[in-house]
Amino acid sequence: MTAPQTDPADLPELPDPAALLADAPRMRDALDRAGWSPAALDDLLGVTARTHLDRDELAPVLRRTRDGSPLSTLARLFVAGVSVPPGAAAAAGVPASWLRPEGDGVTSPVRLQPVSHGGVDVTAPHDPGRAATGVHPEQVLGVGAASLTLAAATPRRNVARTLDLGTGCGVQALFAEDHSATVVATDRNPRAVAFTQLAATLGGVELDSRQGDLLAPVAGETFDLVVSNPPFVVSPGARYTYRDAGLDGDEVCRRLVRDLPSVLAPGGVAVLLVNWLHVEDEDGDARVRSWLEGTGCDGWVVQRELAAPEDYVTAWLRDTDEGPHFDELYDEWVDWFHARRVEAVAFGVLALRRRTSGQAKVVLDEVDQLVAPTWGEEVLDHFARLDALDGDVLDRAWRLRDDVRLHQVAERDDEGWMVESQRLQQSRGLRWTGGTDEHGAALLAACDGTMPLRTLFQLLAVGAGIPEQEAVEQGLPVVQRLVEQGFLVP
Repeated sequence: MTAPQTDPADLPELPDPAALLADAPRMRDALDRAGWSPAALDDLLGVTARTHLDRDELAPVLRRTRDGSPLSTLARLFVAGVSVPPGAAAAAGVPASWLRPEGDGVTSPVRLQPVSHGGVDVTAPHDPGRAATGVHPEQVLGVGAASLTLAAATPRRNVARTLDLGTGCGVQALFAEDHSATVVATDRNPRAVAFTQLAATLGGVELDSRQGDLLAPVAGETFDLVVSNPPFVVSPGARYTYRDAGLDGDEVCRRLVRDLPSVLAPGGVAVLLVNWLHVEDEDGDARVRSWLEGTGCDGWVVQRELAAPEDYVTAWLRDTDEGPHFDELYDEWVDWFHARRVEAVAFGVLALRRRTSGQAKVVLDEVDQLVAPTWGEEVLDHFARLDALDGDVLDRAWRLRDDVRLHQVAERDDEGWMVESQRLQQSRGLRWTGGTDEHGAALLAACDGTMPLRTLFQLLAVGAGIPEQEAVEQGLPVVQRLVEQGFLVP
């Protein structure tokens, strides 16, 4: 039996973003005159405003917007989603087409979310519903944790052509526009395409927005960079367009990984968010690795979470706030996982690079630590380091990356300080840490890019009093892993 879901008829009617396009330039002018920006909104509302709004706590936001300034009026309309006097809206320059009457005041049918990432400020328009008030099946969400995870992992070097597949409110396309000559944004939801067009007009940029499922809208084209936040959630049905692909299990992610190479230019890179299943008596890591077999692409899987089915279901049901149907939907979803012998659901970032020659490689890293707010350059550097490992590692002069630090813990005894442990720490990228001993620390200190590794192993062998071959056999696998993780660079 299929559990019921919230009837869309019981939810507020969704706005038509296409109807707002004509006056979007006037709305952009109003935002500019008011000084609208992520920093200005943080100063006005406080950096915790989004947390309050997600909890449906309006009082802290309303208290900070009582001065009647144009920016406060815009914040009330488009961030808090509350009514303002018609005269205040007019004074702030809001076009009448962007307003709806509500009691003695006016409200806006859409929300505007200012976002800053990597030095780029954008404004993402989206539907007004949230978990506290109910989510519509066709709703276009604003910028959440998944969007920021993808943005953080996206390389930002200049490219000719970028594809944002599953664009939603268009935030990835807006970020990509800053470093791309052409950006194509696609989505199967026509409302998402309209919101992306609206976002482009508000931002004063050009985006090529197209409707269609997966790669159909760009068949026969190639791109230097592809980013995708697809409907990756593994669920029993297709309740929400933004979340559920309607394919079985993790099939949408597998299909994307298999098909994306067809739209990648030689040397092109794709970065997408994925879920993959860990099934009883199967190797979950091998499952996601198998998706890349025969694609001609290098792959880097960065696993960020591994959730039990019960925890996974609870998180996504809370995201959509199914209210009185929560228990029924929970049981249906968990039963669906158990029927498929699913033990866990993994979440992470998967990066592809289309090779121009040589044997493709796949690396899977479990990354539980806090990472840098932006680490997209690490994607390109990771693939460059894999290329370097293809050569003679011993004859290459490696260099310790500039951000690496060595932290020591020492205990004082009668002879002074005795080092108990040593750990390497990165401050950029994935911020790996790793233990080392005195010999490893000495070897890394000598990695300044001037001497081949073979010479360093010879010196290490002399200092440790061991044969050179033993030093190489023990140290080479460690060095290779340090290269993979970015402690050592070519």
